[in-house]
Amino acid sequence: MKKTFSILLFLVFFLSTFAQTSTIDSLKVELAKTKIDTVKVNLNLLLSSNYSEFDLKMATKYGNDALQYSLKSQNYKLADIYTNLGVCELNNGKDIEARAYFEKALGELAIKENKTLRGLIYGNYSTSYERSNDFEKQLEYSLKAIDLNKENDVELCFLYYNHSLIYESAGFHDEGLHYLKLAKDISERSNEFRIEAYSVQLLAYYAINDKEYELAKKYLIRGKEICEQMSSAEICHHMYMASGMLLTEIDNFEGAEASLLKAKEFALQRKIKYDIIASEILLGNLEFKRDNYKKSTQIFNSINIDSFDIETIVYANIFYKNRSLAEGKIGNYRKSNQLLNQYVAFGDSIRLSKNRTLLAQADRKYKSEKKDKELLVQKLALQKQENEIQKKNNQMTLLYGISLFLLVASLLTWLIYQQKNKRKSQEIVALKREHQISTLESLMQGEEKERLRIAKELHDGVNGDLSAIKLKLSSLLEMNNKVIKEAVSMIDDSCRQVRAISHNLVPPTLDNFNLIEAAEDYCFNLNEMHTQEIVFQHLGDSFSVSKSSEINIFRIIQELVSNSIKHAEADEINVQISCHENQLSLSIEDNGIGFDPKTVKSKGIGLNNIQSRVNYLQAIMDVLSNEDGTSYTIEMDINKLNDNN
Repeated sequence: MKKTFSILLFLVFFLSTFAQTSTIDSLKVELAKTKIDTVKVNLNLLLSSNYSEFDLKMATKYGNDALQYSLKSQNYKLADIYTNLGVCELNNGKDIEARAYFEKALGELAIKENKTLRGLIYGNYSTSYERSNDFEKQLEYSLKAIDLNKENDVELCFLYYNHSLIYESAGFHDEGLHYLKLAKDISERSNEFRIEAYSVQLLAYYAINDKEYELAKKYLIRGKEICEQMSSAEICHHMYMASGMLLTEIDNFEGAEASLLKAKEFALQRKIKYDIIASEILLGNLEFKRDNYKKSTQIFNSINIDSFDIETIVYANIFYKNRSLAEGKIGNYRKSNQLLNQYVAFGDSIRLSKNRTLLAQADRKYKSEKKDKELLVQKLALQKQENEIQKKNNQMTLLYGISLFLLVASLLTWLIYQQKNKRKSQEIVALKREHQISTLESLMQGEEKERLRIAKELHDGVNGDLSAIKLKLSSLLEMNNKVIKEAVSMIDDSCRQVRAISHNLVPPTLDNFNLIEAAEDYCFNLNEMHTQEIVFQHLGDSFSVSKSSEINIFRIIQELVSNSIKHAEADEINVQISCHENQLSLSIEDNGIGFDPKTVKSKGIGLNNIQSRVNYLQAIMDVLSNEDGTSYTIEMDINKLNDNN
């Protein structure tokens, strides 16, 4: 049964990297509308992830599309794309091709650390050696993945699950069961329902093998609850397969048939040939248990198992054994004997694979014990010599002991001193950081107060005076003076400009609404006033940050959009705010003429002002600019934004 439970789970975590709020159809509409390559990368990755549930061909197609747009956008999210394509190849049974993509993904991560993604790549790298029974490689990469994610329950439950499969495949059931229960407990605690589903399904299989049917029922009840909750064809297929096997074992044949037909329906929906064959094998086994041997042979004979590596086929032992017995029951003794020989050969190959592993371990154990005995003999001889020397040189031994004590004491004193200095240095750095934040915050607050003062003076003073002048000039319009009409028109334009400047200095939307509503209203108003198409998008989760952080983010949007309108000669400006878990991302892109960041960075009050706000937000800003346009990406941690309050 080792291959029954070898399920590739990377897509569980890849899907959780993106907010799954859109359907495939709506994603396709968004993909057709957008003209920005980085947005196309994200949308193609989302489509690839959605299709992976039921159509690997389409998942691979959209993964390759994401790769093409990434290469055009200076390798944007290239590590994620290579990992996704590797998993697609892995699901298609192409292990060597999958490892090539994983190597490329690791190469992209060589410059900057990413423990989560690196751990997932190692986990899938381990799985790629499963079909070759290379347990040493499987364990090596699995342990690397676990070591990177010891404090991350979401990834750890997935890695423990795969680790349990490695031990189970090698024939070490107790070790496999230990890690499987760890995976179940952690996934249940962290609400990782997919891993919990796979864990309880596998525990149910173990219980069925041990004839603990009530325990198996308990696991399957929980598994079907998760199946209904997630509406996953993959999970439902495996749950109904396990349920069909259990009901067959307790002679509930009608219930078993209904469950297995349901499992086959989910397998056909996902177009996974291995799962389709597995469900057909269990249906043939069910008819054999019913003593309906003719129908059993018909089902078995319709299964095309020859086009696959036999050791990768789930329930291959049931297929050969019961098929040979069914043929004998209906009188086809020659064919029955032929199939029985194939069953014996298949069983020998499985045993040989396990025996090789056990033999290698036994050999290592023997060599280790032999080496331990030799070391013990040497140790006894050495101890005898030391006793003789000790009798003759007690004083020297005492002197060495005192010297060693003094050396250790000196070393400990030095370490304690170094540790104190390190703590003091950390405290100084923390105080400097607090002082910098306090200074920046004071500057920002002063700037906002000055903006408010100027806005009020413009609104209450200049705007009021202009309105009074307009009223007096309007009273002279009866004279039909053309010059007066032009003056009134100019005053109207001046009033509108004063209101626009006032609102730009102190946007009223931030007093009454959150950042998303204020930014959307700002872009809408600019769209009405300018020829450029200014588009605002909000992707992912909703979020809440401090008011001071909202103001600074809004000021950054104002400055960057204003720069694009004034200098970029662009037709389209895209403002995008996206949020996932605790990561907030602001992206402002245009399709203008671009600029050279090296020559502009040191000049201009606007860019320096933006950089000051980015520093205050403890964020990271990345600028890409060429003849195809300019892209600003600012990554922020929501926890740090709220700490600024």
